[in-house]
Amino acid sequence: MVLGESMSEAKQADNNSQDMHPVSRDWMQLAGWGLFLLGAVGIVLPLLPTTTFWIGAVWCWSRSAPHLTKRILSHPRFGQPVYLFITHGQISRTGKWMALLGMSVGFAILQIVSSPGWQIDGSLMLLLSLVAIWLWQRPEPPSQAGQP
Repeated sequence: MVLGESMSEAKQADNNSQDMHPVSRDWMQLAGWGLFLLGAVGIVLPLLPTTTFWIGAVWCWSRSAPHLTKRILSHPRFGQPVYLFITHGQISRTGKWMALLGMSVGFAILQIVSSPGWQIDGSLMLLLSLVAIWLWQRPEPPSQAGQP
């Protein structure tokens, strides 16, 4: 199985998807595809967070189409970060820095392109600060915890 997933976990995921109402399963599958496509665009556009969207896709697909989660989890670059977050809530130090960089660059671009007003700027700055604080409080994988 992919990244340590046991046969019982895979069987449980398949059973959960079969228990869903067909319409709910279809909506979850559609949402998963939308999130997956946004993440795929993020591979070439640096301001879209690929890993974040693929975490959402795995969440949707784990409830509606477990076989599709395996495709993301086996991705050579993004599979491991998605797996670590989904299973252990862990984010690597590099992932944290990249997320902070992406949020900062995105906010800077917003300021250059348009000035939405101090209320929106302040609200967005507060939201990004809260996300950054939450992000840095996430545990890091053991092999990354002691590295700068």
